[in-house]
Amino acid sequence: MSPAPEDEDFLDFTPLPAVASPCVSICRMRRDGLCEGCGRTLGEIAEWSLASDERRREILARIGHWAAAPLR
Repeated sequence: MSPAPEDEDFLDFTPLPAVASPCVSICRMRRDGLCEGCGRTLGEIAEWSLASDERRREILARIGHWAAAPLR
């Protein structure tokens, strides 16, 4: 028997939405090893499709400023 929402021990484990790719289809690697479009390294780009949501969030945290920056 599953718990009802009224039960005090009931916890709602609503899954978080999937972490979307930061790719903006400007795929050029800069001399510093970062993608001009999304700011990820080649390694981060390669691992993205198999990365856990936790790892994807780590990558997004590192490049967070990139998404807000004007196109270079």
